[in-house]
Amino acid sequence: MSDLRALLALQDDDLAIHVLEQRLAALEPRIRELDTRRQRIVDTMERQSTALQAEEKKQAFLRDKIAEHRELIARNQAQLDAVKTMRQATAAAAQMDQAKRIVAGEESDLHVITRRVEELRAGRAASTADLEACEAEQATARGEVATERASIDGELAVARATRDETAKAVPAGLRSRYDRIRNAKRVHVVVALNALACGACDTAIPMQRRHAMMSGTAIELCEACGVLMYHAV
Repeated sequence: MSDLRALLALQDDDLAIHVLEQRLAALEPRIRELDTRRQRIVDTMERQSTALQAEEKKQAFLRDKIAEHRELIARNQAQLDAVKTMRQATAAAAQMDQAKRIVAGEESDLHVITRRVEELRAGRAASTADLEACEAEQATARGEVATERASIDGELAVARATRDETAKAVPAGLRSRYDRIRNAKRVHVVVALNALACGACDTAIPMQRRHAMMSGTAIELCEACGVLMYHAV
């Protein structure tokens, strides 16, 4: 009976540890939700920055092209002023008109791109503000989670130390069987008989094995579900 009491005490300690581990695991979804909210804003900012860089390159390219074409218009105007014949004047005027049309189209495109750049900059500024607000809002939540995690970690350290002491009272062979079953992801390893059957899976137990348990001299393994069975006095 002393072995059984020691084993049940060990299971009580493990159940207490299990509850603490569940509380610790429950913090993870809260952390992930905080991280996910922040990451959504960061991802948006990265997309905005990439788009903004591309538009700014287009903007710079167009500005350079417009400057080149305006220089061409100026040269054509100078040529037009210096021509001596109608044929030369006509050719210079045609070149200048073409350059002006090109510049007009480019300036229209530049206007569109400039507006797009302004929108992207405004969007990125808004996202930056959103990120700052999100981080400020989450600072308190993350602090609460960190405090709770530290508290649970402290409780776990005490519970595990207590468990280590309790385990010393359980015979090595019995403790090894118990640990092996528990490591197979069972929460309740030691289960009382339920009348004539296993208290975990309700499988009927042969009379001879029941008598051994009822005598208080045996802790039996359920061949159906794998728990350790005992008779509750």
